[in-house]
Amino acid sequence: MIRKTELLAPAGSIESFYAAVNSGADSVYLGGKLFNARQNSQNFDDEQMKHVIKYAHNKNVRVYVTLNIVLKDTEIFDALKYAAFLYENDVDAVIVQDLGLLYLLKKHIPQLPVNISTQGAVYDEYGVKFFGQYNVQKVILAREMSLAQLRETVKNTDTDLETFIHGALCTCYSGQCYMSSFLGGRSGNRGKCAQPCRLSYSFYDKEKDELSEEFNEIPLLSLKDFMAGDTVRELIDAGISAFKIEGRMKGPLYTSEVVRYYRQIIDDYYNGIHTDTDRLRERAVSTFSRGYTNSYLKPDKDDEMFARISSGVKGENIGEMEEENNDIAHEFSEYRRNPLNFKIELKIGEKARLFASDGKNEVIIESEEPCESSLKNAVTEEIVREQLGKLGNTIYELQDLTIENQDNVFIRKSTLNQLRRDATELLYEKRAIVYNREPVYFNRNEVFKFDEANKINKSKISVKINSDEDFDLIDKSKVDRIYVPHNLNLDLVRKTDVKEKYLFIPNIVSVAQYNEFKKNMKLYEEIFDGVCVNNVGTLYFFKQNSGLNIHCGAFFNVINSFSTELLKENGAVSVTFSAESNIRDMESINKNASVRTEIKAHEYLQLMVMKNCPMSLIKKCKNLQDCSTCEHRNKYALKDRKGVYFNIERDNRLTHIYNSVPLSLLGKTEDFVSQHIDYFMVDTKWLDDAEDIIDALYCEINGVRVPNVLKENNYTRGHYLKNIL
Repeated sequence: MIRKTELLAPAGSIESFYAAVNSGADSVYLGGKLFNARQNSQNFDDEQMKHVIKYAHNKNVRVYVTLNIVLKDTEIFDALKYAAFLYENDVDAVIVQDLGLLYLLKKHIPQLPVNISTQGAVYDEYGVKFFGQYNVQKVILAREMSLAQLRETVKNTDTDLETFIHGALCTCYSGQCYMSSFLGGRSGNRGKCAQPCRLSYSFYDKEKDELSEEFNEIPLLSLKDFMAGDTVRELIDAGISAFKIEGRMKGPLYTSEVVRYYRQIIDDYYNGIHTDTDRLRERAVSTFSRGYTNSYLKPDKDDEMFARISSGVKGENIGEMEEENNDIAHEFSEYRRNPLNFKIELKIGEKARLFASDGKNEVIIESEEPCESSLKNAVTEEIVREQLGKLGNTIYELQDLTIENQDNVFIRKSTLNQLRRDATELLYEKRAIVYNREPVYFNRNEVFKFDEANKINKSKISVKINSDEDFDLIDKSKVDRIYVPHNLNLDLVRKTDVKEKYLFIPNIVSVAQYNEFKKNMKLYEEIFDGVCVNNVGTLYFFKQNSGLNIHCGAFFNVINSFSTELLKENGAVSVTFSAESNIRDMESINKNASVRTEIKAHEYLQLMVMKNCPMSLIKKCKNLQDCSTCEHRNKYALKDRKGVYFNIERDNRLTHIYNSVPLSLLGKTEDFVSQHIDYFMVDTKWLDDAEDIIDALYCEINGVRVPNVLKENNYTRGHYLKNIL
């Protein structure tokens, strides 16, 4: 039997949930009141969650619950308990970003299916293979992947793969954005994104020291919405297991119309036909649009992906459409009702017996009192059919009714009604339970049980260099570890006298770069002591292909102890704390972790990495083209509405946006040294005073107070001394 590609719809409210189910979705994803990446949706409390799982299962629909934020040690036990509640109430899967939660789920609730969120930033076969080690049910791939990349990934992996086909596009690779966090104090990795990518910016020409007149205070980073209807058949042919619609913040009308559009396309594919879906497409577009693009799946230099607007628009016929859709967003909608067969036996002196079947389950209900005899008021077929057919407040529609009754038999209408209610309620409860799971048990002490952590004697300095000139900054008496990008002069690495040399790999890596890594692996192993990886894919790749020590960088978003345990399982000897962690998080992790730890002590933080190029608006090169020789690649900064400037750089077909001021510990270093952090890292990118910064940090680590080298109001402590939202 052919397994159809699954159509997965969003539900941010109960009305949107009903709309998704009754419009034909195969599965629905939604969140509880906590631990999910759409905290501004209505979401579902525990009683609602039980209800929607039962309702969905009765309509052959699966429910996936989002637990897709990064979690602190103070929260992760409660998240695990909530996962146990979902497991025991028959949820079909949970969607997870946090590596620590994945570690705990596989340890304490191993039978609970896990889908890896797109927040996991999986964009190649190596990332899929990493999570394949944990027998996850699905991996939700990065939106930035092309159809060709998806085909290749399916071919080279065994795990079911899911991809987005419709909805809003994050400007940054999901799970790698810190712009909302550092500009507005609300973290996208914690479900509270303030959408700074939809705000207005201006281009500032650094060479000419002037603002662009043409691109002044417009939403330069805002992308069009995604619509892949024309590519669905090719995606099915490629072997994608599930199609996901974005939109938990949108209403039931959007959900129903978009589901109907893709339902028709998918069904047509499997039925071997082509029907005209133009009207369905127009209705889907009418519900919300910033303009639509398909240029990730099918890169096209003529498809402009930038929307140049912030908010979407709706069609003129939206009011009429809402009226037409009122019934579909209702619990007892006339759409997608389950067929029900009744057979009733009525015999004088015996209890009435109602046999009910929904095609999967059968139940038999008996009346409390026996049937009576009556010449004047004998029950008629019309009365039986009328009472048993009153199914308006159920999910059923009567398909077949068989009546076996003796002459002159009498039964009260109220008794028939009670038989009908009891039968439908029992069938509903039977069909709701799919897995028959046993309760799971664990306690906090059992969960928070770690091997004794390795304590250090002295904190050290690590430095990430960014140019050949930066090698001159390395003084082995002050610096113990260096991180070197693969594209720098490796001969200079040989000549540099320092205790630890690590190859630095960025968080997003291309196929061409992987090929370069394979080609040069022996050279790397000869020159370097280890490799700093920043994505699960590159972690898997280097673990499989090299003998280098592995350091996991900050893009793994480590803010709990269990993430370090999972990374240690995969060969990590040290990890960098997430830039969104605070001093209490670090204290907890260092108390438990048996890997060495590192903190970003001073750097201009990368706030975004994106596939698209905003400078293409100026150059009019239509985006997604080779940019290694482009004169615009590092010529501009972005200026926001508050007059703040952000460096922006294009490299290896990726755009990087950096914070306007450095994240720095200087002046507070001793507070963090006392937390037994092993490495304090300086990144030289954009620094014009790197040598002074390294000297000052060295002094502070060793308890020597020095004059403040930071310019007043020209740095940030980030989240280090406060709690992240």
